[in-house]
Amino acid sequence: MTRSAKVAIFITAAVVVCVFAACGVALALKDWVPGLAGCADPTKPTKTAVFTEPARIEQMYPELKPVRAVHWQEHEAVARSCPQVGTMRYEMDGLVQITPERAADLAAQAPSAPPQSPEIPGDLRPFAPQDPHWQPIGEGLLLNRESATVYFVHLSA
Repeated sequence: MTRSAKVAIFITAAVVVCVFAACGVALALKDWVPGLAGCADPTKPTKTAVFTEPARIEQMYPELKPVRAVHWQEHEAVARSCPQVGTMRYEMDGLVQITPERAADLAAQAPSAPPQSPEIPGDLRPFAPQDPHWQPIGEGLLLNRESATVYFVHLSA
C-alpha cells in the first residue's frame, strides 16, 4: 500500500470519528437545550389553564346568550412531533351555564337525536353537572337541560 493511500485512509477514519463524536455531543445536549434539535420545549404544557372569560364564547356561540358562567380550555389536538409538519391544530373544550329559559328554547329547537356522552377533560370535570344527559343542539354543542349547561368542542388551526 502506498503512502498516499495510507494518508487517505487515515483522513477518512478521522473524519468518520469526528462525525460520530459530533452526533454524540448533539444527542447528549438536545435534552439540555430544547430547540437545539429544532424542536419546541417538550416540557411546555400542551394545554392552557381553565379560562372563565365569557366574551370569546359569546362571540363564537351567540345563540347561547345570555351566558351566566363559562369554563373553557384549549389544548393541542394532536401530539407534537419533531420536526412539526404542517400547522398545529387546537381543540377548545368548555362548559357554559346559560339561563333555564334559554336551555328550554334550545332544547325545543333541537332536532331529536340520541343522547351523547362526551369525554370531558379532567380540568373541566369539577364544573360539569353530575350525571348529565347531553342532548345535541348544534355542531359541537351538547345541552344538559336539567343544569342548563352546554358542553362545546371547537377545532381550530
